[in-house]
Amino acid sequence: MYNFYPKKRFGQNFLKNKDLLKKISELKNFENKSILEIGPGKGALTEYLLKKKPKKLLAIEKDEELKPFLVNIQNKYPEILKIIFQDALTYDYSKIEDKKIFLVANLPYHIATTLVIKWLRYIKKFESIIVMVQREVADRLSAKVSTKFYGRTSVLVQLHSNVKKIFDVSPENFHPKPKVDSSIIELTPKSNLNFNYENIDELLKICFAQRRKKLKNNLNKISHSDLQKIINSGVDLNLRPQNISIDSYLMMSKLLF
Repeated sequence: MYNFYPKKRFGQNFLKNKDLLKKISELKNFENKSILEIGPGKGALTEYLLKKKPKKLLAIEKDEELKPFLVNIQNKYPEILKIIFQDALTYDYSKIEDKKIFLVANLPYHIATTLVIKWLRYIKKFESIIVMVQREVADRLSAKVSTKFYGRTSVLVQLHSNVKKIFDVSPENFHPKPKVDSSIIELTPKSNLNFNYENIDELLKICFAQRRKKLKNNLNKISHSDLQKIINSGVDLNLRPQNISIDSYLMMSKLLF
C-alpha cells in the first residue's frame, strides 16, 4: 500500500507475528479503558488493541513517514484513536488527563531504559505499563539484589512498581530481525510511594558509580557523621553496591537527605 523502509536510527523493529500481537492485546481487559501506545509504527498492535473496545487510545509516534498507515487506522476509529507525532522522550506526560491509563509499547532498544525511568516520575498516572524491551533490559529491571543485572535501574524501577516478566520473544518475530531476544514485561505501580525521587536517584548514582568497589569507597565524599548514621542503621559499608537491598537504599537516602 505504502512504500516504507524501517529506519535503523529510530531502532525500528516491527513485531509481525499476529499471534503474539493478539496475545499482547489480551494481557489486560482494555474494554472501556484508556490506552497510551508509544511507538505504534505501522499500527499492527494498535489495531488489535482497538478491537478490545477501549474508551480511547492515544498513540505517540516519532516517525511522520508512518502517518499514512496510522491515519488509515484512525479513519476506522475516528472517535477513539488520537495520534500525536512527537518524540516520546520529549513528550510532556503531565498532559495526560486520565487518572489511570494503560501504557503499552514496543520500545526501540536504544532508548528503552531512558523512557522507563522517565515514566517513573508519572507512575501514579498509570494503571499498568506493558512494554517490549531487549531481554537484557528486562533482566535488569526485574533483577534481585546480589544478582548480575542488579543496579541503579533495578532499584529505581522496583521502588516505584512491581515488575513481572511475562514472556520472551525471539528475533524472527520482527521485521527487520534484531540481533537480540526481547521480553514483554509489566510494571504495576505501587500505591505507597513514600520517598523523594531526586534524593534516592542521587544516592544511587553515587553508590553505583563504581559497582566493583565497596560502598565505603563510593561514599568517601560524604561527611564522617553521615557515614556513621549509615553504619548505625546496620548497613555494611564493606559490601559492594549490588549487595545492598532496595529497603537499605531507601533508608540511606532518608538518613542522608
